[in-house]
Amino acid sequence: MRLPIIAVLLTALPMATAMAQAPAAPSGQMPPGHPPMDQMQTAPKAEMNHSGTVEETLAASPYIYIHVKAADGEQWLAAPAVDLKKGATIRWPDGMPMKNFFSKTLQRNFDTVFFVTAVEVVPGK
Repeated sequence: MRLPIIAVLLTALPMATAMAQAPAAPSGQMPPGHPPMDQMQTAPKAEMNHSGTVEETLAASPYIYIHVKAADGEQWLAAPAVDLKKGATIRWPDGMPMKNFFSKTLQRNFDTVFFVTAVEVVPGK
């Protein structure tokens, strides 16, 4: 039983020693061969493929519930808090629908609310 443990230790010891003696990259620098940060791919931003007009907002920090009138009808959105005014045109990505959602903060039930990652005001509208 001791023989396999000794063999593992003797095999791992040279690797551990080499790693401990390897020079560390200076703080704030990437290791040699690492692509520059501005060339690294990032996760794609969610496509803002829906738009509509704000009818009403309900603040429920850190979220905001937005009653919006879109081309395909009226709906409620829940998004991270953002300053919106009634009549503003906004856009948002696909969201996760929640049916019969009860907001404890607002003490209100929503037939359906779409939880979205962001909303943005459409400039000039």
